[in-house]
Amino acid sequence: MPAHVMIVLSNTRPESEDEFNDWYTNVHVLDVVNKLDGFRTAQRFRLADGQVEDGADYKYLAIYTIAEGKLAEAQAAIKFQRKERAEALEAGREPWIEARTDLFDGKHRSWFFTAITDEVSGQQ
Repeated sequence: MPAHVMIVLSNTRPESEDEFNDWYTNVHVLDVVNKLDGFRTAQRFRLADGQVEDGADYKYLAIYTIAEGKLAEAQAAIKFQRKERAEALEAGREPWIEARTDLFDGKHRSWFFTAITDEVSGQQ
């Protein structure tokens, strides 16, 4: 069975960077892996210094692994939580999964990917 991941690219407002990272790491990724069907693990990354190419549009990357055979459930869970969040905010209640849109700079982007090869390791 092929492996699946969801990647999320994002930026934060410079004045909110510490709060953004604290919330994203200690609240948001835990909500995703603990509350949404199909998600197994999450890991966050920051753009490294010393890039070979200029022009990266995003500073932060999150990679969520999807449990084997659970891609459809994970995709449905993301759609559900986005709809539920919009409905909750419109109704004036707290959403099931908090969205701190006040901390983001611009639109974050997310996509699901399917592995097309096995993992390759080099000789050390």
